[in-house]
Amino acid sequence: MQNEGDWEPVRLLSTAARLVRREVDNKLRAVGLTQERVTVLRILLADGPMRRAELARRLRVTAQTLGTALVSMVAQGLVEEVPGETVGRSGRWMAISERGQKLLADAENLEQDTSTAGIGPELRSELITLIRALERGRQQQAPHRPAPAGAQHEGPLVPPLPG
Repeated sequence: MQNEGDWEPVRLLSTAARLVRREVDNKLRAVGLTQERVTVLRILLADGPMRRAELARRLRVTAQTLGTALVSMVAQGLVEEVPGETVGRSGRWMAISERGQKLLADAENLEQDTSTAGIGPELRSELITLIRALERGRQQQAPHRPAPAGAQHEGPLVPPLPG
């Protein structure tokens, strides 16, 4: 077995992320969810109905990536599309459904019963610091290599950072 101390940072981070996601998703499957879906549900519950583009921005993913997830979440009855008139605005909005609220509560009860893959407050704080430093570095490089208009990070759905 290769010594992890010799691994490049990308491999360390992706391996850690994969292991944590696998453990969390295995626990959440008991209530029919994944961590990605829990994140979407939490945002919609906390902030209310919103347009897909705004939800994608908050999740730091492309609208296309989110759209794929939302199609299956609608089919599962976790979220629903609501007319803008119901929120006092025009257009189509996504909202958490009653079923989504119930399953989210189940998932949160499950999380309280078990630790999230052994990530305590100290490690969590270090991870947040790392993510913010990487984002600052990316923003400082932006004037040299501007991203196309509307472009966002492509990848797994991630929650907004606290604070």
